[in-house]
Amino acid sequence: MQNPKWHYFQFRKPHDYPVFLRFKEDELNPKFSHLLTELGFSELSENESKKIPLQRSHTRLLTIQFASTRLNQQLNGSDMEKYGSEVLSIQAGVPVYTYRKVGIMALPTGKTLWDLALHSEITHTEQMVGFRVILVRYISQALADQGVLSYWGTMKDGSVVIMKQGQSFGEAVFIDWNKKFIFSNGGEVRLTSQLKILRKDKEFKSAAQMGREDVISFLSVSTCLLSFNGITNLMKRAIVDMSANVNATHSVSEMTATL
Repeated sequence: MQNPKWHYFQFRKPHDYPVFLRFKEDELNPKFSHLLTELGFSELSENESKKIPLQRSHTRLLTIQFASTRLNQQLNGSDMEKYGSEVLSIQAGVPVYTYRKVGIMALPTGKTLWDLALHSEITHTEQMVGFRVILVRYISQALADQGVLSYWGTMKDGSVVIMKQGQSFGEAVFIDWNKKFIFSNGGEVRLTSQLKILRKDKEFKSAAQMGREDVISFLSVSTCLLSFNGITNLMKRAIVDMSANVNATHSVSEMTATL
């Protein structure tokens, strides 16, 4: 039997983040390629893929394959409904993240190689949104130890717009305070001395400025990172440093604005 050919991708390759994923050639749906491009993944050549630094402490490589019949049944299980679409659990000592009817991902702490079993019949729009959410969770976890922050939302008019997950349809913004870059579906933006944040996860009656303590609290609890241990020390440090250089404003609800 011939060995399968793999396609390798790297997250934000020009910035040398050691975050990779791979698909078997016959399982790389064109829809997946479009999604990966939006998230900032670049395909590697065969020679580049051979140079992935697997011994580097922060390297993460996610192998994505279609789920077996047994895992498909687990993903379709009605027992997940009471917990919502996403569940984080511990199985055999390993954190396991499940998105109902989309995929199940093992995130072994401190290990380089992670796995994602993807639903074999992923075709519906809501499943593709779920797949995007899973990949955002993966990137967030893989970069947490480097202090990179992630939030559901987008970039608009030079501001980071932070929303609830359902509002963003899985779209996310990654902020690297150390490298001074913001990454979104629209590409990358260099961080200036004053970061503008528009909080759109709740409805507010006025566009009031947020105080520094409120900013720290909000940014600490709103990240895309889903972990039993919470945000990392480097993430905490980035949030505290960033809070001194943030112009954060509550978004006025559309209903209030029209009154």
